[in-house]
Amino acid sequence: MEATEISLMESGRLAVVIATHRYCFPLERCISSHLELLDSAADVVFVDNGSGGEMTEWAKDRFPGITTITREQNGFFCGGYNSGMQHAIDNGYQYVLIVNADTEVCNASYLSRLVKAAEEHATAAFLGPTVYLREEGQVQNTILQYPWFRRHLSHWLTSRFRSVNRSAVAKTDTVVDFLNGVCVLCRIDALRDVGLLDEEMGGYVEDTDWSWRARRNGWQSWYVPVPSILHHQVAEEYEHYSVKTFMLRRNHVYWHMKVGHVRQARLFAAFSLLLARGRALKAFFQQRDLDEHRRYVARFQDVVHRILAREPVDEWFGPPLGKL
Repeated sequence: MEATEISLMESGRLAVVIATHRYCFPLERCISSHLELLDSAADVVFVDNGSGGEMTEWAKDRFPGITTITREQNGFFCGGYNSGMQHAIDNGYQYVLIVNADTEVCNASYLSRLVKAAEEHATAAFLGPTVYLREEGQVQNTILQYPWFRRHLSHWLTSRFRSVNRSAVAKTDTVVDFLNGVCVLCRIDALRDVGLLDEEMGGYVEDTDWSWRARRNGWQSWYVPVPSILHHQVAEEYEHYSVKTFMLRRNHVYWHMKVGHVRQARLFAAFSLLLARGRALKAFFQQRDLDEHRRYVARFQDVVHRILAREPVDEWFGPPLGKL
């Protein structure tokens, strides 16, 4: 590690937060490869996100010296990372990196490059690097835009023929609407001002909400085109009736209602429900996964009706407060 990198990454200045509720590939590589970038093992904060203590014991045994935090309940993305970020705030760090557990470092200088960019861009609350998806050179699009319904519909209609990867074409540090949360450097001063992730959302669209709140307070999100990590995201668990799909569609409606975009919320709810019903009809003719699609339609319809009616969020909302 070069001398300039060491000064940027000195002990107690930057914490790396990794959270998971179960063992996933390549968790061990994720922790070990980030440990190599830091002066102190204690600067790696591992959050056991509701495993019942199993992951805490694993981490302490495999990586003595790192900081471990044990949550009783699985708070999904938001709850897990909030626990780690609060530790960084309480312990006087200047920056905190949140990074998915299913990743590993492929460029040892990426953290120092993000910190350097943060020093150059004083209003940057969040900074995200170039992320490779499943194989080096395959850039994951982490530059995201605020989800206005017209934009969403246009993307849905054209993505089958033309897909735009904004991260692949960006060559200089760039201000963006918001960043995919797979790997983001956060400025602690901004977190004190803006607050942490909305834990009711659990995951998906929480990055939209975070950036929106930050922008209202004068902060920005920056994309920094430096190769960083390899993201081993699984291709499964994204079926149209899955928990992940439910949370993504639900949170779009929830977020628009939260920030006062009632018309946008109603449009998203109606369009998502129309798509779900169409897929259930297709499943009927194909005689495949019909019960799952029907259950999803009924559940989603009930939830968005309650969101649009501004009912206080409770277990009816679904993960992380209740079930799908």
